[in-house]
Amino acid sequence: EAIVYLTHRMGVRETPTEYMEYGREVEKEEHVQQLLKKYKVARVLRGVHLVSRELRLTGAPDFILVTKLGELIPVEVKWAEPAPRGRVKRDHVVQLAAYALLMERTWPGSRFSVKRGVVLYLKPSPKFFEVPLTAEDKKAVLDMLKRALDVVRGRAEPRKRARCTGCNYYAHCPFRSYQ
Repeated sequence: EAIVYLTHRMGVRETPTEYMEYGREVEKEEHVQQLLKKYKVARVLRGVHLVSRELRLTGAPDFILVTKLGELIPVEVKWAEPAPRGRVKRDHVVQLAAYALLMERTWPGSRFSVKRGVVLYLKPSPKFFEVPLTAEDKKAVLDMLKRALDVVRGRAEPRKRARCTGCNYYAHCPFRSYQ
């Protein structure tokens, strides 16, 4: 919410971090090849930019796997470690759920549900996590979008977060927590 406020209300632009730059450079293709057999992939799509005016949302998964049965699976590659106890970070689940909504609403000629996604964490060593994408995950994204729109329109202020130190907008944010 604070990022939406800073970018849409205050005009602050994101400064790419070292991790973001490295993430663009890292060879993602070689890792994704491991998924082809597991998911019986017919095609791997790259550079697909998804746009929904209805949702007021855009996004571009690193890859979209199209299985032989026609299932679409968004894949995100992260130059990061998984959450403690080897779990997928919540914001990455939300990101996949947002891609799922975008794919469900915008994919040409299809009516389907995106039921799962994949996150590949590259640190400390590459590891894939399959993420079930539930109706609750997708509803959470819709709720976040509604709340973000309220923030942009000045009807709500961003909530303070518990952890802000890794955020690119930290220096500009009047809502940051000091930890």
